[in-house]
Amino acid sequence: MILVLVPQITNRLTYIFDFYFKEIFKSDYEFTTDPEKFQAFSEAKFSYGFRQINDELYLEADPILFESTVSIRQISIGTFNNIKTLFSVKSGSLPFDPFAAGFYMITRYEEYLPHKKDRHNRYKPESSIAISAGFLEKPIVNFWALVIKDIINKKYPQAINYTATYSFQPTLDIDNAYAYKYKGVLRTSLSLTQRLIKLDFNKLVKRLKVHLGKQQDPYDTYDKQRRIHRIYKITPNYFFLLGDYGKYDKNLPYDNEHLVKLVRSLDEEATIGLHPSYGSNTSENKLVMEKKRLEEILSRQVTKSRQHYIKLTLPETYRKLLNAGIKEDYSMGYTTKIGFRAGTCSSFLFFDLEKNVTTDLRIYPFAFMDSTLKFFLKVRSKEVINYITPIVNDVKQVGGQLIFIFHNESLGNERQWKNWGEVYEKVIRLAKE
Repeated sequence: MILVLVPQITNRLTYIFDFYFKEIFKSDYEFTTDPEKFQAFSEAKFSYGFRQINDELYLEADPILFESTVSIRQISIGTFNNIKTLFSVKSGSLPFDPFAAGFYMITRYEEYLPHKKDRHNRYKPESSIAISAGFLEKPIVNFWALVIKDIINKKYPQAINYTATYSFQPTLDIDNAYAYKYKGVLRTSLSLTQRLIKLDFNKLVKRLKVHLGKQQDPYDTYDKQRRIHRIYKITPNYFFLLGDYGKYDKNLPYDNEHLVKLVRSLDEEATIGLHPSYGSNTSENKLVMEKKRLEEILSRQVTKSRQHYIKLTLPETYRKLLNAGIKEDYSMGYTTKIGFRAGTCSSFLFFDLEKNVTTDLRIYPFAFMDSTLKFFLKVRSKEVINYITPIVNDVKQVGGQLIFIFHNESLGNERQWKNWGEVYEKVIRLAKE
């Protein structure tokens, strides 16, 4: 057990120390505000605050963990042992405060501050300190955790007996289960008519071949997914969109017998979660309704989710998920950039900064997505592995969990996803090495 002398015990302080020590290091710690108790303690210990009391291991604190409000801050960016740092300090055994820095990143403190949003009303990664400091593509908080471990173990060998344990989790979003099949007479007729009007005979012929059963639907890649998952002995997470039809929500109707059959069949060999619709982001009632739809299909409670279009607004989105009974969310990432939005490749509990409390909602950050690589970063299919290898290697180095997103259509190797049919398996092979 490690004893930590602090000037006062706060919710923020407890939250970030729990994250580093209990969740990452799997180590016990205890706070004390009593200098005499601290002095008498003969095992591993350090003080964290604003002044050193003797010659103990001392880490200087930034005030942020002893506050309860959210305010604009001037944050200094530095470097220590070739690692970018935040919250520089003037004294102590480290030139920065890794606890303040970690708290700032994983609570998404900056997203509570005034900022510009994109056309989908999302936080823009260009506004983040991770972009300006140049560490978005590194799980920087996990590297800061290693700094904490090393500085403590240097004075107290083996005080933190931490062995990095890497894992990976493939996830697939099913925004549109099929490109052409099972869309109903009206939607199919309108689509065929549009192809005729535009004289787009290639797509017209393809659609007709699919409807006649002479060609595979380009989005029907589920047998391929099953084969890959069985070969590599992995259990993926699926997130199904069951919202009402809209501009950005175009899946089959939630009660379509073919969609229901697909969900139930995948549930036998994977974990199924909800993909809350674009429209549900402004309506808690829609979110609850969509969750109920999936629960009725599966005949059990649904506790996992990921926002469609990564429509994530803090703290509102997470509060709605909590109210709806969601326990785990996989939306922490960006659609236009790869990397670590919260600076970490470890799961963490959502801390509501406005309420100043730790909640029960566990956040699982993802590192990259197929559509980000192709459409926003313009990475060619044959370059994907080289492009993401540094991220994968960093997650392995710090013993985190690599989570990535693919879509059923990107495995289809057709239309806009031509030449991408084998990328998913190559990524899994890299992650499993």
